[in-house]
Amino acid sequence: MSTTSQRQAAASLITACWSTQVIYVAVNAGIPDRLAAGASTSAALAAATGAHPRAMFRLLRALAALGLCSHVAEDHFELTESGHYLRTDVPESLAVLALHWGGRTWPALSHLQESLRSGAAWKHGGREGFFSMAQRPQDAAVLNRSMANQTLLVAQAIVDAYDFSLFRRVVDLGGGYGALLSVLLNAYPQLQGASADLAYMEADARAFLTEAGVAERATFIPTDFFTAVDPGADGYLLKFIIHDWDDGDSIEILRNTRAAAGAHGRVLIIEQIAPARVTPQHTTVIRGDIQMLVSTGGLERTATEYEQLLNRAGLALTRIIPTASQFSILEARSAG
Repeated sequence: MSTTSQRQAAASLITACWSTQVIYVAVNAGIPDRLAAGASTSAALAAATGAHPRAMFRLLRALAALGLCSHVAEDHFELTESGHYLRTDVPESLAVLALHWGGRTWPALSHLQESLRSGAAWKHGGREGFFSMAQRPQDAAVLNRSMANQTLLVAQAIVDAYDFSLFRRVVDLGGGYGALLSVLLNAYPQLQGASADLAYMEADARAFLTEAGVAERATFIPTDFFTAVDPGADGYLLKFIIHDWDDGDSIEILRNTRAAAGAHGRVLIIEQIAPARVTPQHTTVIRGDIQMLVSTGGLERTATEYEQLLNRAGLALTRIIPTASQFSILEARSAG
């Protein structure tokens, strides 16, 4: 790569924030959904959304520059194939991800300088950030739907990588609406399960599990896993949970999970594992690590760090199973 190309690549990284907000604002205004029927004008879209006509034209041009819509005529725009993923009504939609990153994650990242000095997340991170979601239903809906959508993209790869026939009943701790649980129960018709999460999610979780066709074998357990975890299952799943928390909080969660699992239960921690040495190929996990630093106070850990964390919680790491996704399954059992 030439010196000029290297400089341009670095400049593109510096200015990449503009695309996050362009996409967020467009999705928040419902523009991709309105363009789903075909080409439209900025004037028509401005009238439909209560926007300023010239500003709408400029936003549509920005989407065209990003390759998310086509500028087909002087004031006519239509969605590209990539742009269709910003619609709310398509499989594997990215609309909620756009709302999550342009909404809650955006202000959190603006506090990175402060987190660098303190090592702590912004004021809405940690336990307060999660527990207060019940009082912020719009934020909660975006976060929980985003997590469910992202989980559905990798759930089959996780289910395919591990022999869940070992279990009679599983509890998905911090399972939200039950996205991973729904795929797991559909793959194993003999299995019973539950999603265990904060009480305010119960109605949405039950509706999700019903829609997924597993409500007869799935339930929801209102849970604060810092207080206690429901016993009675032989498998406990924690997908994308431990990375949300610092070592002290993670050990508390894992100790409560170990107590629930007992001597013979298994604990499956499903996470992206940070490499011991980072290269540009590890962007996804390292991006997640910075997001955890500012948003929650958690972190992405290496395999060694996970093993040490489990040991401190009284759990022994028995094996690490890679999946066809970016996630790995860390299987653990009580060390006592």
